[in-house]
Amino acid sequence: MTDHGRALDGVRVLDLTHQVAGPSATLVLAFLGAEVVKVIAPGSRDSYDAIPFYLNNASKKSIELDLKSADGLRAALRLAGHADIFVENFSPGVIDRLGLGWHRLSELNPRLIYAQVKGFAEDSPYRDFPCFDPIAQGFSGGSSITGEPDALPMKPGPDVGDTGTGMMLAGAILAALYQRERDGLGQRLQVAMSDQVATFMRIHYGWPIERGMDTPRFGNRPPFLVTTAPSDIYPCPPFGPSDYVHIHCGSDRQWERMAKLMGRQDMLADPRLATMAGRGEHKGEVDEAVRAWTATMDKMAAMRALGGAGVPAGAVRTTTEVLTDPDLRERGIFVTVADPVRGPVTIPGYPVRMSRSPAVVTAPPQPGEHTAQVLRDWLGPDGSGR
Repeated sequence: MTDHGRALDGVRVLDLTHQVAGPSATLVLAFLGAEVVKVIAPGSRDSYDAIPFYLNNASKKSIELDLKSADGLRAALRLAGHADIFVENFSPGVIDRLGLGWHRLSELNPRLIYAQVKGFAEDSPYRDFPCFDPIAQGFSGGSSITGEPDALPMKPGPDVGDTGTGMMLAGAILAALYQRERDGLGQRLQVAMSDQVATFMRIHYGWPIERGMDTPRFGNRPPFLVTTAPSDIYPCPPFGPSDYVHIHCGSDRQWERMAKLMGRQDMLADPRLATMAGRGEHKGEVDEAVRAWTATMDKMAAMRALGGAGVPAGAVRTTTEVLTDPDLRERGIFVTVADPVRGPVTIPGYPVRMSRSPAVVTAPPQPGEHTAQVLRDWLGPDGSGR
């Protein structure tokens, strides 16, 4: 891979985000080469010491500004005048009370792309309600379709509301940058976590649209209008909490391969199991045969055997197994950074490969580490910004 610089070299981002959703968006921009400057309040070391916060702020710079003071606001306004992108995810109304609202900054810098993340949309009846990832996932349907059919709704494990919203916003920011190349103007971008989760549910609206009923919970089975088997998780030795392999035979051809792999040609001769719908109707019988087969090997062996035979399958891996996977580390999905306080730390990197502008992952900054440097580079030696 030849390094021709980074895709967003020269792009300046003023980052007033916190928690996860906002920092996820600016994290992508930092990986792509933008100079992302994280603005924090003086003395806010505690948030930096929290590992979730740490994991969302790699490859950024950090400056300390007291935005509630006249000097801090003055510096923030000057920096916004030199920024390409401004991102915030304060509670509704806070950014305007600080004096850094859209109307003021867009007058100051018409080229500015001003991006905001909220829990609920500004024009939603719930705009002032506090919101975190599980709230957005519950309110927008994600929890209702997650879990076993006869059990409680369950919050999906990945941060669909937080990180998913950040990823969605990052894409919109890049589109706005591209448009600015044509007309020279910035714009305001707004995204609500609850709205974004609702759109992530896209394929699951088939149930109310086609059948006029709520999409049910399917556990580990496929949430399709017509179900099939095998399509579930199946236990493997040594039968610990995560010793399972997920198998999904999504076609008759895949079922034929699986039955042959299990040595169950007799099931191929059974007319009840000749179609996907038929196997779904006799799921218990199919699953019993699959469980007997997976009980003979560990989850990785089962995955390799099935994948090698052309059957979709994946071991159910723990976070530790994923984090320590040598393949993921070798390919840069996880990167070990040198942190001056923690020492070597392995963190997630950027998963998209770019042939001309590879992402670079560095340790998150120490609080206020780049205050003097950023003020000098952005505003000049005297801080005037001219």
